[in-house]
Amino acid sequence: MGHQTEAACLLESGALYARRVLLRPSSGDPIFVGFKSAAFSLYFGDAPIYHFDLEGRWQRAFVDGTHYLKGLDTTVQAIDRVREGENLVLRRRTLGVAEAGDLDDRVRSAAQGVLEALGSRRLERVEPPSRARPLPPDELRASLEQVARWDAAAWCAHRERYLGTYGPLPLLPPDCLNAVVLQATLGHAGGSTFGLSAVAEHSVRSASEFEEHARTVAELLGRRTLQSRSIFLGGGDVLRRPSEEVLAYLETVARVFPIGAASRLEGIHAFLDDFSAPRPDRETWRIFRGLHLSRVSLGVESGDPEVRAMYRKAWANEDLVAIVADLKAAGIGVGVLVLAGAGGAEHAESHLAATADLINALELGPGDLVSLLDAEEVRDPHAGGPGFSPLTAERRAEQQAGLKQRLLPVRTLQGAKVAPYSLEKQGLG
Repeated sequence: MGHQTEAACLLESGALYARRVLLRPSSGDPIFVGFKSAAFSLYFGDAPIYHFDLEGRWQRAFVDGTHYLKGLDTTVQAIDRVREGENLVLRRRTLGVAEAGDLDDRVRSAAQGVLEALGSRRLERVEPPSRARPLPPDELRASLEQVARWDAAAWCAHRERYLGTYGPLPLLPPDCLNAVVLQATLGHAGGSTFGLSAVAEHSVRSASEFEEHARTVAELLGRRTLQSRSIFLGGGDVLRRPSEEVLAYLETVARVFPIGAASRLEGIHAFLDDFSAPRPDRETWRIFRGLHLSRVSLGVESGDPEVRAMYRKAWANEDLVAIVADLKAAGIGVGVLVLAGAGGAEHAESHLAATADLINALELGPGDLVSLLDAEEVRDPHAGGPGFSPLTAERRAEQQAGLKQRLLPVRTLQGAKVAPYSLEKQGLG
């Protein structure tokens, strides 16, 4: 029996693709076109493979043995397998403008080639099994024409729209990587950042400016919004703004991006890393919950106040305990971002012990998530000396494992999840 290509297999067993078709040329590999939730794909035999949003923008590709990811900002990352000793590991690199442009052209040319072959009737349609719906010819052609419209000029215009829409993006918690990102505040108030990450100039959008921003984001994303389940409301100080401002932001989000039964969007997430007063009280959190604030991620550099001071944080342990209790009482989910390696070699033991004790004291439960980050992935390498001697990568990994072990009560008794979170592996480092 001859080799059956990935494209041919997907026609028979690609259950994720509810609508699909196989296009068979007179010679060479068949071409699979399939639509799944809020995306569609092109498979040319076993490769190349391209994945698109419903606006025809490619998002992922597998070409000549390399995986590629294209961000909304139009940057392209290649994921390469490299050998380190006896192991094969994945490494990301950002493509230069010319190389990214060549890949854009290759994706576009692939769609144009299929269109031309369809027009000259050089492709035979092979319908999927009865349990799947065939892809109508008109819809097939329209989708390929969308891809073909993304030439260099279109990508350049999109890039300009993106830069006009967003300021420097905040750190995204692990459950917000595919969220719709909105920026009510930008940058960092007082120059204070989570984990000594890069500082950006701070500004606050008025209610009218934020509404304009939200509508611009909706236009920029188009139907890519259908790929998201949540909205991330930035920045890190937004929940410390006066409550009437936060209410206006939340109301605008729900107006521009409907949340609930008629939408794939399930709620609004936000981030906070200063828990000192003034902060929302329990009743205010309940009001925010009624406006779809469903999760707040809390940035905790360390449970050791002396270590926290090195990160310009002056909140007390009781502040964190209180805010978690208030969030849980209001029905809001909690994420906790913890740094492995904070305080460096000089404070390794005290940081490990104090941080584990503090997190174990929080009222976490099922659905909550404790994420263990590498402190050196978060810290801005251009910010100068941190005031301590950073741990080696090996020792940071050991401390990450040590934190996970000491947080066993959070997992086994409270039912929350504890997991490492690598910015580098997510392409964010």
